Amino acid sequence: MEKENFLKEIPLLEGIPEEELKKISKYFHLKEYKKNEYIFFEGDEEPGIYIVIDGIVKLIKETTDGKTVILRLVTPKEVFGWLVMGDSKPSSTYTAQALVDTKVLYISNQDFLKLLNLYPALAVKITCDASKMLLEAYDRLKSLAAEKVEGRIANLLLELSRKIGREEDDKIVIKAPITRQDLAEMTGTTVETAIRIMSKWKKEGIVNTERGKIEILDPDYLEDLIA
Repeated sequence: MEKENFLKEIPLLEGIPEEELKKISKYFHLKEYKKNEYIFFEGDEEPGIYIVIDGIVKLIKETTDGKTVILRLVTPKEVFGWLVMGDSKPSSTYTAQALVDTKVLYISNQDFLKLLNLYPALAVKITCDASKMLLEAYDRLKSLAAEKVEGRIANLLLELSRKIGREEDDKIVIKAPITRQDLAEMTGTTVETAIRIMSKWKKEGIVNTERGKIEILDPDYLEDLIA
């Protein structure tokens, strides 16, 4: 897919004329990462901005007590990375790792600031996007603090079903190699607890798990857990 054709579909660049998109596309560079390959590490300077074309990226944060928390899974057409306005020196506040083989478009922090000068409306969209991500992070932290583990896992599965799930024969299929370790790190629990809950739900016909995918058979049950 040509870069400009893909960029047309990105909400961040909506409303920009096609001729201008061709000019903008020269600032973006295609990068490919293998499954489990790191894209950047927490503390790296100038990580820039990334847009996922194909694949899934997990954003990881190490806590002060040495635990790993997955802040977010980034799916196609979503943006991640770090942009600093003004004189501040940019550095990443989390680690980004490819969950599966992944293709992204990359633009440096410096080049993105040039685009903001050319298209001020982008600054507004960036602010809105950043605010949305902050709210998602807040909701996740609030969930970790207040909800029971079953509710947190249910909430995560429903979120994944909305973002990357596909309806197939009265079930929702999430095609991604999400491990019990991933589930634990995204919901602030132990691997053993994630295994126990998923095994219980599988036995009760609420979910089904196979290599490389999770099937949600009873989404209403999961919705009731977080109501």
